[in-house]
Amino acid sequence: MMKYKFAICILLSVVAIGAIARDIDEMDRDAEAYFEKKDFSKAINLWLNILDIDPDNERIQKKIEMIYDLKQKKDISIQKAKINYKLAKKTLMKIRKSEELSSKEIDESMNIIRDKSRIAIRSFITAYRIDPKDPEFIEMKEEMRRLDKEVKAEEEREKLSRELKEKNLRLRSLARKMMKEEKYETALQYWEEILSFLPNDKVAKEGQRSARLAIDNRLKFEKIKSLMASGTQLLKEKKYKKARLEFVQVMNIDPDNGDAKDFIEEIDDKIEEQRNYQAMLLQTEDFYQSGLNNLRNNEFDQAREDFENVIALIEDYKDAKRRLASIDRLRKEYEERVKAAKLQRITREFQNGLIALSEGRYKDAISAFEITLSLDSENALAKKYIARAKDAQQLIEEETVDENSPYFDIINSLIVSGKYLYEKGRYVESRNKWNQILKLFPKNKIATEYALRIDLKLNPGAYKIFADRLIREGKKFLKNRNYSAALKKFEMIKSISEEYPRIDEMIAKAKAGIREKGSVIALSARRTGPITPALRKEINRRYRLGITYFRRGGKNNIEKALAQFRWIVQRDPNHIKSIISVNKIEAQLRIGTSTVKTRRKRLTDKQIRLARKYYYRGINYYSNNDFKKAIIEWRKVLAIDPYNVKAKNNIRKVLVYIGR
Repeated sequence: MMKYKFAICILLSVVAIGAIARDIDEMDRDAEAYFEKKDFSKAINLWLNILDIDPDNERIQKKIEMIYDLKQKKDISIQKAKINYKLAKKTLMKIRKSEELSSKEIDESMNIIRDKSRIAIRSFITAYRIDPKDPEFIEMKEEMRRLDKEVKAEEEREKLSRELKEKNLRLRSLARKMMKEEKYETALQYWEEILSFLPNDKVAKEGQRSARLAIDNRLKFEKIKSLMASGTQLLKEKKYKKARLEFVQVMNIDPDNGDAKDFIEEIDDKIEEQRNYQAMLLQTEDFYQSGLNNLRNNEFDQAREDFENVIALIEDYKDAKRRLASIDRLRKEYEERVKAAKLQRITREFQNGLIALSEGRYKDAISAFEITLSLDSENALAKKYIARAKDAQQLIEEETVDENSPYFDIINSLIVSGKYLYEKGRYVESRNKWNQILKLFPKNKIATEYALRIDLKLNPGAYKIFADRLIREGKKFLKNRNYSAALKKFEMIKSISEEYPRIDEMIAKAKAGIREKGSVIALSARRTGPITPALRKEINRRYRLGITYFRRGGKNNIEKALAQFRWIVQRDPNHIKSIISVNKIEAQLRIGTSTVKTRRKRLTDKQIRLARKYYYRGINYYSNNDFKKAIIEWRKVLAIDPYNVKAKNNIRKVLVYIGR
């Protein structure tokens, strides 16, 4: 029965996986169909739905990226088209309205017009081919056609002979004069004469139409004239919305009025610039505040990104340039503070380790030296002393089995039995218990002591062998200047047999060594002889000299100080102050050659999923022209993964685009 249930579960799983795969394939086909129809919003929504089901689907990810790339190409093209269209129109109006341009200035202006109009039209075509359904393109298409027609008309005028050019300018000047003097019939004749040899001249066409309107409908003409004058004045005063209303009224009265249309176009550009600037101002302030916050948190790379984004939007915003320029200095100051704090902690922990080691607190010593090595992995002295502390701690653990040991219950039971049997005088049985302990822990203190006592009672020869071995171990500790360990061995022998030869002399030597401050920590070259008063005087002189060099600072003086302290440690391995100074300087020299690096944190699976979600959500907003929300999503990505290159690049590109 269980087999059948298991088989059914497997079958249902396979069916479910197959259904999901079919759903994904179907959604993908629908998305492709939308994409072919240039309906990018629906396509991207479907592909994002697929990613919700299958987040690691690289094929779908690439398709979403493809839409983003197309959208970006379209946006850049349309931006280029608009900028160059405006430049071409502005230069055209300059030529039409000015009567004082030289031939050279006119030629230069025409070159600008040709170049900018060509780029505008070509960029528009590129954008249009990507997304012909964009409603913005309907009006732009007409604008591009008009621009092309106006450029051709201007080129036609430029092809005239010098005589006709001069005639055109003369007639235009006369016509304008007649219009001002309200001699509209005469003005009309001048305009028509220009059109006889320049049939597409926009200035002449507009003049002809205005003159006829003045002749045919004086009231209408005067109303338009009044509105145009009012609108022009409001435009000069930068009252764009009011000025636009005046020109719109002109268009309502005279739908073909080209001058009013040009003014409306100019005002719309200025209003759009103001609107964009306000949005850009908010975005810029957001980045500026983020930059300040990152500086406060010593996140210098992210602060640099923020201030660079500020400048990309508004070049001279507040003190962004100064803040950006200060980052290297602030980073250096921060690194120096971190180094100083690190060095201070290394010295403190190393000193704590030495003190703990000298006092026999080996676990504390190990902990302090481990911290030292975590801060300064190449610290040779800490490596040596931690080895000494571990050896000493291991010896203690071998001598005594504490409650944390997995053997505690067994050993404790054997100790209780061994003591009981010893007190009852059953020495052979007691010795067996101690032997069991010594097989597991050959240096166990209590087992060794009782074994010696029993051997002394039952087998003096065995006792002597055992005792001699302990004395040899003690003498080895004495030779290695580990006086505490030596003293333990000697005192154990004396507690059992006070008559052991020269035991008091050996105990005295061990105690004398312990009294010598720091003797348990000596690791450097051993002294070859006693420290004479003359040598002690030289050691003190060199120590003061080393301190003087160190306080002067500079690499050369610090290295001189190190040489003095090393000399002292070689002659007196127990000179604690010099050992600490050697370690401090060596650590300082190592740390001084390194920089504080920000390590890239490894992202968790949850962080990877979130970053991907925000990234593609940003693409979706961008594809729907919601640039502000797109940037917000990509900044969420950077909050999780500050090194995400795609999100950084996308933000920068969008900022450049909306900054224009």
